Amino acid sequence: MSRPFAHLVLLSLLPGTGCALIGMQREDAISTGKPVTVDQLSEFKGDAPVRTILRLNTSNVTTLATDQRIRSGIWEELDESGLMSPEDRRRLNQSGLRVGVAGSTLPWALNSLLRGERVQNASSRKERGEDTRKADGSTVFGTQLVLPEGSTSLIEIPSPEDSLLIPAGHIAGLKHGVELQNARCMFHVSTADIGDGWVVIKFLPQIHYGEMSVRYSIAESGERLPVRQRIQPLYEQQFELKLHTGETVVIGYQKQDDWSVGRLMFQNESLSSRNEQVVTIELAAVETVQGEKSVTVKYSKY
Repeated sequence: MSRPFAHLVLLSLLPGTGCALIGMQREDAISTGKPVTVDQLSEFKGDAPVRTILRLNTSNVTTLATDQRIRSGIWEELDESGLMSPEDRRRLNQSGLRVGVAGSTLPWALNSLLRGERVQNASSRKERGEDTRKADGSTVFGTQLVLPEGSTSLIEIPSPEDSLLIPAGHIAGLKHGVELQNARCMFHVSTADIGDGWVVIKFLPQIHYGEMSVRYSIAESGERLPVRQRIQPLYEQQFELKLHTGETVVIGYQKQDDWSVGRLMFQNESLSSRNEQVVTIELAAVETVQGEKSVTVKYSKY
């Protein structure tokens, strides 16, 4: 039999038997597969991915700018010098930003503000004595934040105004004076390093402004089209610090005679008063989460 004729015979047989032959081979391959042993299953599950997550408790406190607790009382018992180099601390102070860390026990002034109390005629712990306390017009709110290792999140600094006025020459990238509509100040937070019970967190102040729209961006997981505003990062005011479990970082306003980023973020004025706020971020826990693997395959999904 010639080779071309043999090929023709084989092709003529395929429509009738080809599918059946392939199906039998596939079923045979599935049915004769070796079962997974106990050791193999244990090794398979033990190879599950492990990821570290941070649990953060954040709070925003707003009160009158004349309140001595927020002006000086909080900072009397916070560590400001051991967090970063003197050069970095001086750079932040000149930008109107003040950063301190409290241990597991918060300063009395900060606790008082978080409880929404007002203490009359008391500017420090030594002077407060038995002063009466009553409900204040201050506002306090907070939230819990879960930050997986390698991811980022945003902490908003609330403002009663819908727009922010930026004088000329104060922010790189905004050379001319401008009024940003629908503007909000944010802290973009991410992890730089994580250890057993501690973490180094990066803080990058940002201004989000403009209309919400779909904007192209690239993340670690790939390309995406999130709905967000325009973003003005404030790289000159970024910083990082190390926190241990139970410690709380406090970020507020460092008084300056001239306009500053700190005043933009933490102070606002009305016809009758000037308010000021601080942000607290507690490192509640550093946890390790292990994923799960499964040997079950559902062919219906494919």
